[in-house]
Amino acid sequence: MEAFFTDSAYQTLLVLWLAVAADALWQWPISSHPLTLMRYIVKQMGEKVLPEMHYPKGQHYISGTLAAVVLLSPIVTCVAILVYMAEYPVFFEAVIMIVVIDFGFQRRQFSKLLTIIGKNKKVRTRETLSTIVARDCSRLTDVGVAKAAIESLWLKFLYLYCGVIFYFVITGPVGALIYRLLLLMSWQWHYRTPAMRHFAAPIRKLVSLLVLPPAIVGALATLMVSHPIRGVNAMKKSSAKDKTSLLLALLGGVNDIQLGGPAIYHHKKYRYPRVGTTKQVKYSDIIRARRTIISAMCIVVALASIGLLLVAVSTQNINEFI
Repeated sequence: MEAFFTDSAYQTLLVLWLAVAADALWQWPISSHPLTLMRYIVKQMGEKVLPEMHYPKGQHYISGTLAAVVLLSPIVTCVAILVYMAEYPVFFEAVIMIVVIDFGFQRRQFSKLLTIIGKNKKVRTRETLSTIVARDCSRLTDVGVAKAAIESLWLKFLYLYCGVIFYFVITGPVGALIYRLLLLMSWQWHYRTPAMRHFAAPIRKLVSLLVLPPAIVGALATLMVSHPIRGVNAMKKSSAKDKTSLLLALLGGVNDIQLGGPAIYHHKKYRYPRVGTTKQVKYSDIIRARRTIISAMCIVVALASIGLLLVAVSTQNINEFI
């Protein structure tokens, strides 16, 4: 039992549980959250070094890459040195994980949105939705608002929640921090912003590769707690085979709803394919979709815990053998 609290492998498991519990039970005020400051810094950096529109693509690519390196290098280096030199590194690891797992804000905004939708306050609904999505919300219908909210919660569960946990298990807290900051940059320098189209391309391409493994884990966890046959069939029937369309098709299939469709970014309409089923989203479907995602969250944490526990037991056995 003593090894559970003193062995570093077991401490990693405790860090994961502490971070997950903090995300579930404690609301870090957004005004004082470290990532709020990071969002501001990333936004300001983008505005300062963004080349003019008439510059060649290569200049935009170079500027975007260098901006990310300049921002990430000192932060990651300082944090890594701090964790390495600390007498009790588990404390700093726990702080890092509590900071980077900030999915609780998304869930609370989603719950707030549910309450407002129930009261049929359309203006407030769109204003609340605009805090969690990058698209223009002013022209969305009630069905459009519901679909956008579900899609946002689902994709951020896969990319943010599953991603941070996945890279924490694989690479440790510093790796999870790097992944989260890259994800933050990708969202702040949104590729649908006309001026950021080429500037954001290097980070977007890197993040699009990094999100694949955790998205697959999250999708499999979702199939485990819902209707796997319906989900797989919806993915097969999807007219588009890109990553986002397939993931939306999966959630739409297991919940028997239609997701996707046209979206407006910066006054320009993009015609994304409709996926899932043909059934339009109702209020009860929003609640069911949230329940599905929360169930999948539990499965992802359970799988991560089992993986860390197996590593800890194996490490302990090897040490005893040596």
